[in-house]
Amino acid sequence: MAEAEKPHGAEGAKDAHGAAADGHAAAPPAKSKKLLIIGGVVVALLAGGGFYMKKAADKKHAEEESEKSVENRLMKQLEHKKDNKPPVFIALDDFLVNLPGKGGEHYLQTKLVLRTADSATEKRINEFLPLVRDRILAVLSARTVTELATVEGKEAMAKDVALVINAIIEPQLTAIFILQQDPSTADLRNLERLRAIPTETAGGASYSAVAKEAAAQFWKVTEMDLPVQGVLFNSLVMQ
Repeated sequence: MAEAEKPHGAEGAKDAHGAAADGHAAAPPAKSKKLLIIGGVVVALLAGGGFYMKKAADKKHAEEESEKSVENRLMKQLEHKKDNKPPVFIALDDFLVNLPGKGGEHYLQTKLVLRTADSATEKRINEFLPLVRDRILAVLSARTVTELATVEGKEAMAKDVALVINAIIEPQLTAIFILQQDPSTADLRNLERLRAIPTETAGGASYSAVAKEAAAQFWKVTEMDLPVQGVLFNSLVMQ
């Protein structure tokens, strides 16, 4: 028996529907395309924002490192110097030490006053005060009565006191200052003994050799560029 003939109209409608369905599946709706574009833009913006945030963070880190550099601190000190501001004086507690020498026991009692460029130096000294006092005592007790009987002897002692303090709170700049004075071998050994300048670097190399190279390349450093610019004797008694 011959298969019943399907209505041509119904078959045509089915084909048309099927073709329409296939066409709809192949091409995504306009709304989906917009979502994909928006998502891509958001990802690009986030990536760009992350790049600029990282760049800004790197720049801030570099600026902070620059603030800590010896050169930057020196520039600030030079600016203070240009302002011609009055110095800040810091009084230390009394020191009493035994002095080496013949003819019996001798001692020195003195009260020191430090001349500084600003009050920030006092904060640094207080942070290292036990070490500062220890180094000062080493300087004072190394003098003899004969040496301290002269003006030159007192001035030399005052300079050594300033150097040992500066070496604690500003070691690199102090080392450059010392080596720019072209000290004799004996003077250099004395300053190494007082620990105003280290004998070697952390890596074991000669500190003097490394610092001499830096001192040759650095602009001239004076006592007025150091944190402690000078040491005054508010009182000085020897016996």
